[in-house]
Amino acid sequence: MNLVPSGLALILRRKPYRDNALLLDVFSREQGRMTGVAQYSRRQADRLKGMLEPFRVLEMHWRGRGEVLTLNHAEEKRRYVLRGEALIQATYASELLLRLVPLHQPQPELFRRYHFLLHELQQADNAYTLMLFELQLLSVLGCELNLYQDDAIGGDIEGLMRYRFVTGQGVVPESTDTQQLPGVSVPGELLVALRDPLAMTPPQWLMLRRLLDQLLRLYLEGKTLYSRQLLKGP
Repeated sequence: MNLVPSGLALILRRKPYRDNALLLDVFSREQGRMTGVAQYSRRQADRLKGMLEPFRVLEMHWRGRGEVLTLNHAEEKRRYVLRGEALIQATYASELLLRLVPLHQPQPELFRRYHFLLHELQQADNAYTLMLFELQLLSVLGCELNLYQDDAIGGDIEGLMRYRFVTGQGVVPESTDTQQLPGVSVPGELLVALRDPLAMTPPQWLMLRRLLDQLLRLYLEGKTLYSRQLLKGP
């Protein structure tokens, strides 16, 4: 039996699989995003189905090889109870992970951020914490916004200027030439404000929401995020 290193994981999604199993998508601290099968007997069904729900923190042990593993053992450590808008926000964050994070690439910092997001959402809906999670996810994908210097010539970021995030190049001053490149326009004011998110104003958070939606469209390559359509402002 080939055992896979165990560790904490969060359930992102589950689906019925055959007559006595669940197909699980999980985000593991040690292994990154994983797909696995949880088999159960009739006697185990109620307990296991009740435990293997989204937004549960579990210590999980796997066996097998390849992309789809088999769950060997699971122990629940914590569950997040989410309602209303907070539930939609958490579902949206999970869908982002499912769509964008490659399999079996450990992302411990992103795992920590996702865990923290669920903790915050359990207190109340929190669009601001969600947006900071999205920034971290984009950074993992290679879209890290330079908040201090442009990536073209190293000039200081200025609040009154406009910049452009260009795929493969980073943040560059916006000009007639750079506007033709694949990317997204970014206000210098927002880059400066992101140095201290706790001090950002509501209009700046709205600016960030619009920017995130544009950047995510670049990486989703036409894929639809169904939960995004349910999110409220900002």
